[in-house]
Amino acid sequence: MKIAHRMAMGLSVVGLTMALAGNAAAADHSGHAGHAGMAPSADKGGQSGVEIRKAVVDGYQLHYRLLNWQERNVAMKGMEGMEMAGMDNSGKSTHHLVLYITGAGGREVSGGKVGFQVTRPDGGEQKTLTMAMGGGYGADVNLKAKGSYTIKTKFVDGGKTGIDTFVYEVQ
Repeated sequence: MKIAHRMAMGLSVVGLTMALAGNAAAADHSGHAGHAGMAPSADKGGQSGVEIRKAVVDGYQLHYRLLNWQERNVAMKGMEGMEMAGMDNSGKSTHHLVLYITGAGGREVSGGKVGFQVTRPDGGEQKTLTMAMGGGYGADVNLKAKGSYTIKTKFVDGGKTGIDTFVYEVQ
């Protein structure tokens, strides 16, 4: 990858990460229960993983799905060589979080930017930009410890920005 492109990607990660850290939540904070050892599954639409949240933010429909590592590897097949700034390729990730966004009239949001900030039960944080894949935006996350995780999402669609925050429980 060219140096200029890597620098641009890195600056995008830094900018989105800073914005995530500085913005207040504008959505419902309802909790959801989950389990880190989920079995592979797929819904009627063929999407793998488990749906962990549906929300509406500023007219956008948000659908979050959590994939276990096996499902993540199937979804990422053919993308093994791709590198993205902010993605956790350290081997510490346990799941893949995917956000599907639809706008007015059910329009699938593509070409947007999405970032996650995951606050662990111990207070530590993981910040990551997502990668567009299969009609959604996904990133590797670490949900290894039992307890409550606060997940804050920032998405940008053209000139519009949305923030969603919720708590996900790993039992």
